[in-house]
Amino acid sequence: MTIIIRPANYQDVPALTALTAEMGYPAGVEALGNRLTMLLGSPDLHQLWVAEIEGEVAGWLHAFWRPLLDAPAAVEIGGLAVGLRWRRRGAGRALVHVAERWALAKGATTVTLRSTIHREEAPDFYQNQGYQLSNAQKTFRKQLGDNS
Repeated sequence: MTIIIRPANYQDVPALTALTAEMGYPAGVEALGNRLTMLLGSPDLHQLWVAEIEGEVAGWLHAFWRPLLDAPAAVEIGGLAVGLRWRRRGAGRALVHVAERWALAKGATTVTLRSTIHREEAPDFYQNQGYQLSNAQKTFRKQLGDNS
């Protein structure tokens, strides 16, 4: 089985929409396409890759450059989704590795990510990739109008 990692493109929108919904974050094809336009329009700040297995988009990863005032700049994994039927085949690991290579190329010394509590398998996956729980935080969110 071969895993192909490549940059996402507009033809991937239906697959990205389905995978995102499978992860519990449903969005319409148009809304997701608009988000993709924004991300693809800022390649110095955002990267979005897909993993293909047997010609099918099996997963995606979005990474972004995160400059901070109080710490060295880092790359953050903003989202990672691998379809249920493709898990444990190396797609997630391959996507994380390409994000880490991009981070190094940008001069970052750290890659960070956030994982929701209800993803019970996620901590083991990330720890197996060498990530460590750095601290406990609370995430605060305020909805501002229609953000679809």
